Amino acid sequence: MIVYIDVLIVINIYITYFTLRAAAGMLHTRLKLPRLAAASVLGGFTALAALADITVPVSLLLKSVLTVLVVLAAFGAGKPGITLLRSFLCIAVSMLICGAAALIHEFAHTDLVFSANGYPYINVSALALVISSAVIYGVLSLWRRFTDSPADSGRIPLTVTYRGSSVTLSAIADSGNFLRDFLTGRPVILCKASAAAAVLPANVRAYLNSGSTDDMTGIRLIPMTTAAGQTLAAAFRPDSLTADIPAGRKRLDALIAAAPGALENEDFDALINTKLLR
Repeated sequence: MIVYIDVLIVINIYITYFTLRAAAGMLHTRLKLPRLAAASVLGGFTALAALADITVPVSLLLKSVLTVLVVLAAFGAGKPGITLLRSFLCIAVSMLICGAAALIHEFAHTDLVFSANGYPYINVSALALVISSAVIYGVLSLWRRFTDSPADSGRIPLTVTYRGSSVTLSAIADSGNFLRDFLTGRPVILCKASAAAAVLPANVRAYLNSGSTDDMTGIRLIPMTTAAGQTLAAAFRPDSLTADIPAGRKRLDALIAAAPGALENEDFDALINTKLLR
């Protein structure tokens, strides 16, 4: 089997890109496009390790070290524990992709797809990959243009009720709000703590005021990225959550979250994902 280095690099640039996006999504972290692009290219070149004649244990060790370098390039240096978690998720996603490639190679009896040293390879030309990627990107862009709701740009009254207290917040729709609870998959609405104070549980207020995590009953800590850097938002599930949209009042299934200093300088009270309003 002849392996073309340019195809190997291009394929793994794409795979690194989607792997990093998947890890960022699972950890509710936004990636800056320049860093993501640079890390994806770096990941493509690390795939040259697939050509090394090494044992499986050495291959896994090398893959792990190279993945940490790619993660640092994408996310930047952070706390060691967070970096290790990001690296673990990237390795896990990458191994799933390689496992799928190995299964296709084994059961379809084809050399079109296979993996080596933890890196997948598809036996097509680099030009075909670039053209097909451009076509897919164009189709997805058109789909998003037609499916994104243009009516979600105004202020939306959002009523939150928790343990007998209610508050109505002025929310704006944000298609870039990807916050989601990792365990339940529920979307997370980020609120200004001062505006939502009447419904915030006592342990959420304690966390916001002093960083106390002594009592986290019913609370989820959601990793998020702001202009000031990375932080954790404290999220809880309200008893009732409704939004007044042009089509009428809509009941939402989401968590309410607040983070230290988040949105305090804005003239609105909450950020809500546009998909919740459809």
